[in-house]
Amino acid sequence: QIEKHLFNKNVELGNLRILEKKLINKKNYKSSFLTDIEDQILTYLEKNKKGSKEFIKNNILNIKSTIETNSVESHLTRIRKKLIKVDADLVISSKSDNLFINFIKKN
Repeated sequence: QIEKHLFNKNVELGNLRILEKKLINKKNYKSSFLTDIEDQILTYLEKNKKGSKEFIKNNILNIKSTIETNSVESHLTRIRKKLIKVDADLVISSKSDNLFINFIKKN
C-alpha cells in the first residue's frame, strides 16, 4: 500500500494530470475525482500504454477469471465519461480483451 501511494502521486497522460485520485486537465483546469479502482486502472494503462480487461479483472478488481461480470466495462464507461467531462485529449478504446490509450487532436 505504501509503495502504491508513493509511486502513484503524480501521473501525466497527454493534457491530463492524475494527482491524488483527481483527474485534472492541465490546459483548462477542469477536474473530476477518481475512485481508487479508476485511479488504478488509469495508472495501469498509462504505465503500459495498452492493457487487457482480463488483467484488470484479475489484478485490480480481484475477480476470478471464472466469474462472469461486466464490472470492467462498467469501470471503463465511468472513466470514459470523466475523460469527456474534463475535455481530455485521449480516449480509451478496446478491441476484444485489449485496451489502448489513443490521443486525439483538439482544435
